[in-house]
Amino acid sequence: MLHVGELLVPGIILGVLGILLIGIAHFWPQSTKPVITAVSPVETVHLGANPSPSSWNQTGPVAFMSHSITWPALVDPDAGELDEGERRRVLDGLGIVGDAWCAGILSKAFDEEEGELRVAAIESLGQCDAEIVEPTLERAYSSYVVAERYAAIDGASRRADIPLLERALRDTDGTVALAAAYGLHRAKRDDLIDSALAHRTDPRATEIRRVLQILT
Repeated sequence: MLHVGELLVPGIILGVLGILLIGIAHFWPQSTKPVITAVSPVETVHLGANPSPSSWNQTGPVAFMSHSITWPALVDPDAGELDEGERRRVLDGLGIVGDAWCAGILSKAFDEEEGELRVAAIESLGQCDAEIVEPTLERAYSSYVVAERYAAIDGASRRADIPLLERALRDTDGTVALAAAYGLHRAKRDDLIDSALAHRTDPRATEIRRVLQILT
């Protein structure tokens, strides 16, 4: 009984504290947000793989286009792969022959080659006589490369292609415009040159007049 009397006061105190805590918990504002108990990853990455940085921003498969040179097979099906020097010699030879068969091959070579060989194809094509020559020269003149435009105008001069020469007389490059003027003079169409330069006083027009005076 003595021990019970000693525990009575602490028990009363603990009971009062319990009642107070229950009341506080009952009137305490509760959050409406759900309690997060687990997290599931939206995207997983295999740790064993080491993707390259270039593949992080890829949205689909990457296609690699291979550039192939097929025109030598039209000359000889058994020619195999020719290096640039060998292809250049073939292009020059086709220009020397200069018939319709050669023109068809040179037109295809112009579409497949790049750089100096592309220019060489146009130079040889300008020496050929075939229906395909004129439209191919017009395509070559539409190039952004000055050397290709110059080769096209040189071929047009050989063929006396007046419309293309008259068009090139207004070319943005002086050498191409001068070559066009020479082609028109060669075709005895100085009247077209005079008409195009009638009201021009720029250095390019002056240079064309000076060169034509030397030629005449």
